Amino acid sequence: MKLKLGRRAASLAAVVALTTAGVGLAAGGASAADAVQLTTSHWVGIYNGPSTASGKVIPDQGDLTTDLLPGWSVMAQCWTVGQSIDNLGDTWYKVSDENRGYGWGDAPLPGYVFAGYVDDNAHSVNRDPNIPQC
Repeated sequence: MKLKLGRRAASLAAVVALTTAGVGLAAGGASAADAVQLTTSHWVGIYNGPSTASGKVIPDQGDLTTDLLPGWSVMAQCWTVGQSIDNLGDTWYKVSDENRGYGWGDAPLPGYVFAGYVDDNAHSVNRDPNIPQC
């Protein structure tokens, strides 16, 4: 009897775990699959937070910058408010991936990019339903 009860408890625990995981997936959440590809319009740094003071995900190496060049891409998951730069607003995208012109995935992400330099804020602050507020 004790063995049957133990198996039933384990089975019940497995069903609860799978059901909970399924509900979590159905409810959604920001993931790489939910991201929107945006092409950069300026030189764009990828930062640890929505501020240049948070430091770059990959620090510059002397005179060599690690910024993305105009025409390269990021995968934006959501937007948030952060540091205001050059009178272009204070909106930043949380990014899950980046493409430096030769393929996806160099930087250890997630990271943040200033929306004013990525796409002149074209997809931020509820302008794109596929990029929600973080």
